[in-house]
Amino acid sequence: MPDEVSDPTEVKTSFLKIRGKTLIFGNVVYQIDNIASIGLVNLSKNTTEKKPMSNVFIALFVILILLFISSVYYGFFSKIIVFIIAIGAWLIYDYNKTITKTIEKYGMTIYTNSGLKKILVSRDKEFIKKVILNLYSVMNSNEPKAITFNFENKSIEIQNNIGSPVVSGNVEGDVVSRV
Repeated sequence: MPDEVSDPTEVKTSFLKIRGKTLIFGNVVYQIDNIASIGLVNLSKNTTEKKPMSNVFIALFVILILLFISSVYYGFFSKIIVFIIAIGAWLIYDYNKTITKTIEKYGMTIYTNSGLKKILVSRDKEFIKKVILNLYSVMNSNEPKAITFNFENKSIEIQNNIGSPVVSGNVEGDVVSRV
């Protein structure tokens, strides 16, 4: 399947949970057997932002105002020079006022057998790789798992209570799920 990031829906989630043979995130529960493929996509993009005016340009502006005021005493020729300096300063500022940043963002694509496409987003590429590898091992295992992936603090919690009986009340001694 192609990894086109324009078709899938990006999902921002805090937790991704695997419980038995289900995958849970947000208000959605998927059967792991219905997942056709999972993969890593690079969603990084370049953004152009305006750079704030530096103190040099503010000082230059103050100097230009002072020169313009003093040009009243020196005549028309000095006004033309001040005007040319002002245009030059503005062109230099305008040329240097934008900066380009790369915002790193990665996603785990989930394609289901029905054609549904979702992307779970994170800024940490290595964390997404770990999630994919864990989900891959669950998809290829018959043993039920209980794993919680926290996308906010990049943690993976593996629990071992799947298939265990629930015991209420006071219990003495060891309680085991399999003998």
